[in-house]
Amino acid sequence: MADHVAVYSYMIHDLVTNRPICNVPLQGAKYSKVLNDSGQASGKFQVESRDQGRRMVEDPYDATTPGRRSLVIYRDELPVWAGIIWTRKYDSTSGMVDIGCGDFWSYFDHRKVLPVLGMPINPTYDIAGAKVIYPNTEQNQIARNLVALAQTSTGGNIGIVSDASTSLINRDREYDGYSLIDTGTALRNLASVIDGPDMAFDVGGPDANGLPIRQFRQGVPRLGQSGSAWVWELGGNLVSYNWPSDAARYASRAFALGEGTVEGTMIAVSEDTSRYSQGFPLMEVETSYPTVSDVSTLQAHADADQRNSRLPVVLPTLIVRGDRSPVVGEWGLGDDARVIIDDDFMVYGVDTSMRIVKAEVTPGEDLETVALTMAPLLDDVA
Repeated sequence: MADHVAVYSYMIHDLVTNRPICNVPLQGAKYSKVLNDSGQASGKFQVESRDQGRRMVEDPYDATTPGRRSLVIYRDELPVWAGIIWTRKYDSTSGMVDIGCGDFWSYFDHRKVLPVLGMPINPTYDIAGAKVIYPNTEQNQIARNLVALAQTSTGGNIGIVSDASTSLINRDREYDGYSLIDTGTALRNLASVIDGPDMAFDVGGPDANGLPIRQFRQGVPRLGQSGSAWVWELGGNLVSYNWPSDAARYASRAFALGEGTVEGTMIAVSEDTSRYSQGFPLMEVETSYPTVSDVSTLQAHADADQRNSRLPVVLPTLIVRGDRSPVVGEWGLGDDARVIIDDDFMVYGVDTSMRIVKAEVTPGEDLETVALTMAPLLDDVA
């Protein structure tokens, strides 16, 4: 049976209303999805001459207005990526327009965690003294509340629909007005603590009106498949791989610095003493979380930082066939994978479990490839 060659198409929508504006004939398109962060997309297209009559993109300037338009990528007529056009560059010599996009997480990197200020804003309102507080609240609900709060302000609703997932883990969160923390950063911080929920802004549908659905998804606390792991094997559906190992960020002891200054600075520490019996020395790292004032939250950051610093680690990148099982659309962010490698470098062979944290897809007329970035793992699988 021949490998399926996926057909990609690209549609520009209005950012605020989700109204479709036009198809755009992108060339050299790429798109990525990232767990707990913003994915990217890019591509370029040729501006057709007005002398040729009706054009696919009648008004290229308006259709690609950064910060006002969104791009939706379709694979075999199903939406697989959506986000905001942030950059545009037109070259009059070649007649080419390059666009750069970020998924909808990038929108919340431009929003602050604040109570709804109302319109017009009262000039005497004490923004520095304002607070957004979620005491003893289920962590997925905190994330949904942050997304909903940002969309409650006048002009702030871009139609993100949140899921109803729950991880049954309660946390205390307080966001002070004087910190002016970005909503996107608050979401990342929530996801980065021990047992924090996986998050991703995605696209689904189409809905009953044929429009893509802008989604905010969370894990319980992990995103990922419920069945067996996907399998990629070198020489089959695994085309090639990169195996970069690095001990420069190794730390057995991690300090997390919270709110306060000089002697009043809150500091939490976490240490993995088991590393010493394995031949690794004591090394230390520190990370600042200046908006964190809760002791347990700061400790959770220290624990997570220490766990993520148990180096040396390898951050594998797998180049896989998008048209061979499992094909694009079957696997998702957070899914587990079984990776089998036996070559001149891995002389004893590797058959190990990994987890997908980023995927960059390169559509092609003959070959669709995907660069899968896997979660860091200790470089001792061999």
